[in-house]
Amino acid sequence: MTRILFIGALTLLPSAVWAESAKPSIGYTGAPADHKGQTCVVCHNSYAVNSDTRGSLTVSIGDYNPGVQQMIHITVAHTQAVRWGFQITIRQVSDETIEAGTFSAMPGDPFQVACDDGTQYGAAPPCSGNSGREFAEHVNAPRTATGAGLDILVPWSPPENEVGRVHVYVAAVAADGDGTAKNDAVYTFSTTLSAIGACSLANAPSLRNVVNGASFQQPFSSNAMISIFGSNFQVSGLRRTAGLGDFDNNGTTFPTVLACVAVEVTGPGITQPVRLPIAYVQPDQINAQMPEFVGTGTVNLTVIVNPDKSNQRLSPVATLTSQAFAPAFFLVANSTTIAGQIGGTSTPVANPSVAPGGRPARPGEIVTLYGTGFGDTDPKVSAGVLATAAADLTNSITVKVNGTSLAPSDVLYAGLSPGSLSGLYQFNIRIPQSTPDGDIPISISIGGFQTQSGVTIPIKLEQ
Repeated sequence: MTRILFIGALTLLPSAVWAESAKPSIGYTGAPADHKGQTCVVCHNSYAVNSDTRGSLTVSIGDYNPGVQQMIHITVAHTQAVRWGFQITIRQVSDETIEAGTFSAMPGDPFQVACDDGTQYGAAPPCSGNSGREFAEHVNAPRTATGAGLDILVPWSPPENEVGRVHVYVAAVAADGDGTAKNDAVYTFSTTLSAIGACSLANAPSLRNVVNGASFQQPFSSNAMISIFGSNFQVSGLRRTAGLGDFDNNGTTFPTVLACVAVEVTGPGITQPVRLPIAYVQPDQINAQMPEFVGTGTVNLTVIVNPDKSNQRLSPVATLTSQAFAPAFFLVANSTTIAGQIGGTSTPVANPSVAPGGRPARPGEIVTLYGTGFGDTDPKVSAGVLATAAADLTNSITVKVNGTSLAPSDVLYAGLSPGSLSGLYQFNIRIPQSTPDGDIPISISIGGFQTQSGVTIPIKLEQ
């Protein structure tokens, strides 16, 4: 039996190699979201990737203009190879599992487009499901004279709307054509593209209200998150959340221009307009973070679409008043439940009807709650910067659960939320053993200011 299986394996090997020549397995470009970043060297493993100096892979591609097709020039060379293969995919930096744009191939082209449908070789386009991931790749790996190489143009249409930076991943094989994977060389290429081209928002933005980004009430303060409501901030139906593809300074700071939108303020201690870090944009709402103010007073705010372009348009100026602190809890959408998790888990502190997968906290449990507007921390983290570690509040707070102040030992942490924008604060608190069942009010006071009233978390002893 062992001998029969061994012979069968030998018989299958050439057919598998020829199958890859005709149509390669998808997902071996080195993209981290596919097969843990593996490349064609999984099979063609006589040489380490990019180690065979007799050959090379070059890719010519420029920054993208949303919706404007460009040609990607791929060249594979090797002095001893006679067969050639390649595969390319382009992903959003903000989420490597999501395709950026589409490839196209015409009948008779020496390449094809394959969609990730969960099978080894994929499906024919148009691509849908699995975030529409797609690949352009060789078909019937071209055979040439020794050393002639592969020179190919692949049409790529970027997303219609900019999605921040995108990653390009290409893998190529220069093969000796003997029908096996031995002695073939594998080369890879990767690069990051940014969006270019003029923004084209046609209408001037208008402002309706600027509020605290957690409570949606008026008070805001230095470094606090805010929400701006109005119209003409974006084209109808488009929603953009800032992600890694938008971050500046090596992925450490939020963008000050997102989806062709900027927000500028002047205020106490700020003589020149300062652009705010932006976290989210949709046609009628912008979520951003105020800069650090020295003192309190009048703040002037302007929304700009197509910033720094010839077609730049400005909103009317909104005149606002800042205060020393503007403490507020973030809430679960469409509820009065404070946004938070059971300590050390991702389970929401919420009734399942409010947040799927949530549950009430138990007396004695630790919960993590989130807010904004709580002022300075140590160490200080500038507006727009990701907090990479714990940063404690420099001003004392009073936390009340069901009207009773917590002992300092039950406030385990109060400061910035590590890994998040510096306007987001977190509070790890222990629920008192005496807390009754029900929707229990919680408040935090700092510097004479208190979080919004009427907000709660659910508590239940028996679950």
